[in-house]
Amino acid sequence: MNSLAQALTGDANARVLVLHIDDVGMCHGANAAFLELSRSAGVTCGSIMVPCPWFREIADAAAADRTLDLGVHLTLTSEWPQYRWGPLSTVSRASGLVDEQGYFPRNCLELRPRLDPEAAESEFRAQIDRALAAGVDVTHLDTHMGAALLTETALSYLKPRGGTA
Repeated sequence: MNSLAQALTGDANARVLVLHIDDVGMCHGANAAFLELSRSAGVTCGSIMVPCPWFREIADAAAADRTLDLGVHLTLTSEWPQYRWGPLSTVSRASGLVDEQGYFPRNCLELRPRLDPEAAESEFRAQIDRALAAGVDVTHLDTHMGAALLTETALSYLKPRGGTA
């Protein structure tokens, strides 16, 4: 028995499919695609990369349309060669969140050896707080490139707001 499907539909034989888009906010194309697919019922929900250049566009759309189901795609990496972004909470390389070029490291292999877990938690909180302040009804959290699930970051990812894991 699929208990989620039954809870949502009342039918023990029902199936539920959640279609989720991540990397919303990274670029205008990602935002436009998410909005078009969401409004046509082609997707169920998405998650926003708050530190990215096109965050404001999708945040404005979310504030104007409360039916959009959007979470925060917690971001600690910036993988593109010519299109980069960095943390909201710090510019300090000592945090492990900033590479030699002033952006997030390109991947988890570069991030992990230098990462300060407290800096990562501060960055997660800054991203969530910025989304909420911009009017996004944050419905869920997930992780860009798995960075929030590293051993060093997983406890802060799982910690309830204002609590302990």
